[in-house]
Amino acid sequence: MSSFTHAIGSIFQPLLKFVAEVLAFLYSIVPSYPVAVTLLTILIMALVTPLTVKSTKNMAAMQALAPEMKKLQQKYKGAENRTQLNEEMMRLYKEHKVNPASGCLPMLLQMPAFLVLYDVIRGITNTVGRGATLPYAVTASGIDPTTTSKCTSAVCADPRYISPSTTMYHDIVAAHGRLMSGGMDFANKLLGHHSSLWVAAPFLVLVLAAVGLQYLQMARLNARNPQAASANPQAAALQKYMPLIFGFIYLNVAAILNVYFIVSSAIRILTQEILFRRGIVPGPGAPPPAAGSKKSGVDKVERAVPGSAGKGGGKDRGGGATGGSKAAGQPTGADESEAAATGPTGADRNGASPGSVNGKGAADANGSDGRKSPHPRAKGKRERKAR
Repeated sequence: MSSFTHAIGSIFQPLLKFVAEVLAFLYSIVPSYPVAVTLLTILIMALVTPLTVKSTKNMAAMQALAPEMKKLQQKYKGAENRTQLNEEMMRLYKEHKVNPASGCLPMLLQMPAFLVLYDVIRGITNTVGRGATLPYAVTASGIDPTTTSKCTSAVCADPRYISPSTTMYHDIVAAHGRLMSGGMDFANKLLGHHSSLWVAAPFLVLVLAAVGLQYLQMARLNARNPQAASANPQAAALQKYMPLIFGFIYLNVAAILNVYFIVSSAIRILTQEILFRRGIVPGPGAPPPAAGSKKSGVDKVERAVPGSAGKGGGKDRGGGATGGSKAAGQPTGADESEAAATGPTGADRNGASPGSVNGKGAADANGSDGRKSPHPRAKGKRERKAR
């Protein structure tokens, strides 16, 4: 078994050395271990961005199927239909080419890079005990990698994967295998030895931040389609407990690796937001347009804008009112004309010339030729002459 492990390790030695050298180069630019790991994480995430985009699209497609999944669950209720429900679910996934485990894929994508970086950190912080042979000698001018020496203290650094000529190598040797930055040993872990609770507090903050950002990543995606969790409770439960499972890993690894998880999760959240906001990935929270929704929208506009169907209704109401007033005005005008023709009361009420006013109005209202009715006084004269 040991020979097999050694063979596997030898295969990955070039990759581990390459990553370690890149990390040492970044440290030479900014001599801070968390900053160097942050820059390295950005480079790694740039390489896996296509996988992140594909994973986000898959999750969006999965959430878009939430209504269909809900229908299947309603159709195949009960334990006796569980097998058929699973078959129908798998048929639905296959038809739409989605992966039901897509919700956990972003976190799983971190594992290969994490394993490489984990081994690199273990290599560069490697230590030996008193009396062990060191591949270098500490002199007054610095480290001499051309000769060997014996470890004379309780713990001595013996970094691997990085060149002895690098700044990181010298700093790690001087710190006896510790990754000191800002007064904190990033080679230590939360469950490691700490002199006090105050010293352990920053390690706890890193673990909580790593777990919290993974929850935030899932929450931001699920918030776009709240029905997805109820439609696929298995995936929702997996998303809920997966960060906790990773949390046990965060407790037992070097704090510098928690920096990697924090930065990678933050980049995934940012990438996810850009994909949705720019429409590269269709928003899973937006339901497909229902049948007739466009027509209903047009009807609403037509009812609100004059000249449309709403106008027709208004016209009927307005026309009815106008017609009613005209119809009411017709008998009213006729009545007034008759009152003007039969007595002086109509003339007194209209203030003279009722024939020219009421008579004409009555004629116009009734659609006649508009001839004026004779004045009451002229009619009286003709009657007296006839006598």
